[in-house]
Amino acid sequence: MLREVENDNVVKLYEVYEGDGFIHMVLELLNGGELFDRIRKKSKYSENDAKEVMKRFLNALAYLHERNIVHRDLKPANIILK
Repeated sequence: MLREVENDNVVKLYEVYEGDGFIHMVLELLNGGELFDRIRKKSKYSENDAKEVMKRFLNALAYLHERNIVHRDLKPANIILK
């Protein structure tokens, strides 16, 4: 399912390997860290910064929902920034 997702605000899945009881996924490298950590470090977000993060997040969420894909664990620690 994730392989078919093509949106700049959703991490890209390149490959999946299964073996030894594990599933290994090769994902796009995102260097921005978790939103949770960014909020904790900054302690304050400007309105413009918050607007940009939320715009990207809501774009991704709408894109996924249009394709009947539900995340089920949305929280700042699970939002990775580019």
